[in-house]
Amino acid sequence: MSNPDVVDVVGVVEGVGATTVARRDRVGRHELRVDPSERHAALFDLARKCDDFDVRMEHLTVGDYCLDRGIVVERKTYADFAVSLADGRLFSQAAKLARCPHRPVILLEGPRPPRMPDVHPHALKGALVSLAVMWRLPVLCARDPEDSLRILRLLAHQLGTSDHGLLTRYDRKPRRLASRKLYMLQGLPGVGPALAHRLLLEFGSVERVVTADEEELMRVPGVGRKKAARIRELMS
Repeated sequence: MSNPDVVDVVGVVEGVGATTVARRDRVGRHELRVDPSERHAALFDLARKCDDFDVRMEHLTVGDYCLDRGIVVERKTYADFAVSLADGRLFSQAAKLARCPHRPVILLEGPRPPRMPDVHPHALKGALVSLAVMWRLPVLCARDPEDSLRILRLLAHQLGTSDHGLLTRYDRKPRRLASRKLYMLQGLPGVGPALAHRLLLEFGSVERVVTADEEELMRVPGVGRKKAARIRELMS
């Protein structure tokens, strides 16, 4: 199921991965929250044995893996991808991923089974194109669970070197819903990309942020009494 619109991350960055991951190993471990639905997955077992991750299993409202509270990964084997397309789950999951406040990624994990579910190859390729172009969801391909672990490590490194991959507020408005929410919050007094992300995680929506009182706002790290008062003054 080769597709030029889908990224084989391991092939692209294989020469860089060993150096960047080794550098991160000297800094610390990454938090990896895993949904219980993944408890029998080989990737979960590999991540638990890996020194790079502090793995915790908990129910996730979206995705299968949440990395450093900044990236959400929906993992699918080739067979599960085909079945979820046939039964209608795929695009409802895509909608949830597109709305979440984190950076979403779909991880398509091999190896491809000898017999695939009865779904036309054109439908599979069309679904991949739709996810990448219409839903603006990156689809990353892994050859096997070991490659999936490498991708998680590379994602962790990218996140650690990009201030959690947050969007800085510039003149051009973003198109994704989650990015637009962060963009709006960065219009509040003293709110930059990282604080906008923490506010959205704490309150769950832009509406709840702008209607919160000063004491509620001050529960968020980085919001002191003066900043909370300025936000309330603007919204009053």
